[in-house]
Amino acid sequence: MKKLAVLLMIPALAMFMVPSLASANWYYWWGIQGTWQMSASGSCLHSSEPYSQSAAGGWIAPGTSNVYAGVTVANGTWIFKHGGGTYSQRIYATILPGGDISIPVEVRVLAAKDVAFTYAITPSGDITVTQTNNGIQSFGSISIDKKTMTLLTANNVQNFPAPFWYTICNTERTLIKVGE
Repeated sequence: MKKLAVLLMIPALAMFMVPSLASANWYYWWGIQGTWQMSASGSCLHSSEPYSQSAAGGWIAPGTSNVYAGVTVANGTWIFKHGGGTYSQRIYATILPGGDISIPVEVRVLAAKDVAFTYAITPSGDITVTQTNNGIQSFGSISIDKKTMTLLTANNVQNFPAPFWYTICNTERTLIKVGE
């Protein structure tokens, strides 16, 4: 009878221990590997001259700069592998002129293919994704069932050739897992 009681207690103890071990162990998050579909939205500010930072930590374009804004939506595919991966996306940007700048109001379609990234995940499911080509980081979280992920990229200044210039984009991405 004692052997039967011990045999029945082992599975019961395992049921209580496994979820707590899984959430405390980073191995649990290996389940994010696979293919994810992304939908995103954001906005970008473009300045022909470098931004400076305000005392409050915001970004300010010089008064002599040509400035314009773009509102974006995007879709794409992310491939997560152990420690890194790639993503491809298509961005649709609606350009809104600012001040006396001569940038026409337009919709731009921009594509990025096979952008490499690395990632790190905390035991609680917070994730940091770093693009390997420019160091831009996105911060977010993964759902406990490893089926959805949100990523936020904010306040990274990039320097591009005209007409993009010095660009700050704030983007929110929602990723849904679609395959292993």
